[in-house]
Amino acid sequence: MTSTADPRRARSRGKLLDAAADLLVSGGAAAVTVEAVTRASGVARTTLYRNFPSTDALIAAAFRRLLPAPAAPPGDLPVRDQLVHLCTSLTQLLQSAPMQQSLLGWLAMGRHVPDDDEVGELRRGVVDAYTAPLHEILSAAEADGTLVPGDRDLALAQLGGPPVLARLIGLRPYTQEDVERLVDDFLRARLPGDAR
Repeated sequence: MTSTADPRRARSRGKLLDAAADLLVSGGAAAVTVEAVTRASGVARTTLYRNFPSTDALIAAAFRRLLPAPAAPPGDLPVRDQLVHLCTSLTQLLQSAPMQQSLLGWLAMGRHVPDDDEVGELRRGVVDAYTAPLHEILSAAEADGTLVPGDRDLALAQLGGPPVLARLIGLRPYTQEDVERLVDDFLRARLPGDAR
């Protein structure tokens, strides 16, 4: 990732990201071209390439700037209600935010590059935004014996995967009842044996 210790370089990077984010919002990833970003930002092409080695790196940095995160639930709710709250927030983001769908679609197109660049940072940012609140809920529930410990990445896929897939391939939107069923099915598999 590029260092931004020089204030002029940081200012130029900020202008480039502002322009790229605006283009991303108004026209999607296809609108974020070197020509469009340099024109909108007033920053030279050579400066763009000093800050971002590729258009993918620029798009990833702009997506990261715009990345919405699901709302974390209040911690004083029962575990089921916390999970329903979190999954509802995630589902609403997916269904109502075109940027979220665009971001997931862009990443799903197979941007396989080293993890030390902007695309890798974007992937980690997406994972962190979705896993942090889920890990917190599951850690507390596993610690107090409400749930059997299990694979956290699998839990994220089980709870977040279906709404993501539905959105990406154009299935009907998830309803609140669908979210609750998803959470209840997940919880049934994670309850201690005597609680089933």
